Amino acid sequence: MSEDKDQLDRDSSEKTARSPEFFTLGMEDLKQQLDPHIYSAYIKPLRLASYNQEQAELHLIAPSRLVCSQIDGNFRSALQETFQHRLGDNNLNLKLSVNADIIFSDRNGSFSGSANPEYVVVKKFKSASRPVKSALPQIDTNLNSRYTFSNYVVGNNNQFCHAACTHVAEDPGAAYNPLFIYGGVGLGKTHLLHAIGNAALKKNPEAKVLYMSSEAFTNELIQALRFAKMDQFKNKMRSIEVLLIDDIQFMCGKERTQEEFFHTFNALYSAKHQIVITSDKLPQEIPGMEERLQTRFSWGLTADIQAPDFETRVAILKRKASIDNFFLPQDVAHIIAEKISSNVRELEGALTRLHALSSLQRIPISMDLANSALTPLLRPKKIHVTLEDIQRVVSEHFNIKVSEMISKRRTKNLSFPRHVAMYLCRKHTTCSYPEIGSKFGGRDHSSVIHAANVVTAKVKDSAELRDQIVTIERALFS
Repeated sequence: MSEDKDQLDRDSSEKTARSPEFFTLGMEDLKQQLDPHIYSAYIKPLRLASYNQEQAELHLIAPSRLVCSQIDGNFRSALQETFQHRLGDNNLNLKLSVNADIIFSDRNGSFSGSANPEYVVVKKFKSASRPVKSALPQIDTNLNSRYTFSNYVVGNNNQFCHAACTHVAEDPGAAYNPLFIYGGVGLGKTHLLHAIGNAALKKNPEAKVLYMSSEAFTNELIQALRFAKMDQFKNKMRSIEVLLIDDIQFMCGKERTQEEFFHTFNALYSAKHQIVITSDKLPQEIPGMEERLQTRFSWGLTADIQAPDFETRVAILKRKASIDNFFLPQDVAHIIAEKISSNVRELEGALTRLHALSSLQRIPISMDLANSALTPLLRPKKIHVTLEDIQRVVSEHFNIKVSEMISKRRTKNLSFPRHVAMYLCRKHTTCSYPEIGSKFGGRDHSSVIHAANVVTAKVKDSAELRDQIVTIERALFS
């Protein structure tokens, strides 16, 4: 059996090396066109099954339904155009199918290019059956089955993060461990966590998958301490094969929780079990988080999710309307996407409100109804301020020049206003610490973090400083 398997593996390697030229060149073209992570997750696993020249049909095989569905939804046109170009056939029909247990062998070691190319599919020998796992208490996954990759809308704002998540779901613990996802409120981080868990369970129903918010982790730890069940808590957490922790930033300031999570993280990481974490900030930007945890969160891959662009927002609305089985006119989708731009959760909430009004009043969804439904949801737009605005207002408040504030001088009359300005830049803009540092005389991001932390601590204890901050903010937004 082992010799047969080795021979099959050699056949597979030889097939890869002997791929017909058009397929090899087409794959190279796609590698150049697409993000490396997307290519690795979706395109690289594809194999050529056949090319029928007379019928102009190219048949490719994907290793899983997940890969196939993502290509169908997002990358089919890229594949179609690439291989049409390589084959010189604008009428090429691209066929995709799924088979997770196949390798390919070319009978003659070459590609004929005829209507019936000499490609056969060879089944892999089944490996010996897995040993039966010991009977352990069943763990509730806490997963929401509604959140899957198939109903997650991919756009420029989340494409890289989505590719990383699907890669993790395909082979947990093998790469991108831990996977750290960060982004603002309501952008789809929780959806991706559940999608990873649901996909991992679909592939291996016996896998131990657990979704938890950081608050739930803390509460469960408190109960274990209270009722002397720490051994049971530790055994449960350290047996998980895919651990999905949401909103890790809420562990800030909870020393006992952070200590226990540190040991849980180490145990799972050492066992090559997958850890996926979400936060609203980068690991090193989470205040009150132990440095040893921040370091571990950066061991794997860090991926961010941005606010969706207009086209993605429209696609999200149309997808939700389709799932909820009601018609959403294009002009209504556009007006909602224009008025609500930064938060997917608010976007879907607005559509839910609109649908409810339409159903209760028994009238079709229209522009008039949309304007009526959206009015209570729209908050006054925030005044957009820049780093330069903040530097100007702070320097005027402290009666110094902006050039002095961003200089290398560290005298007290300059360093304190500089700290306040950095604190306000972090509070009122979306700029990262490195971006802020570059605007303050090319300072390192750690200097900005230190400044923000110093002012944050002083604001809690000093009424005088709080009043100063309020005065500066009034001038900033007036």
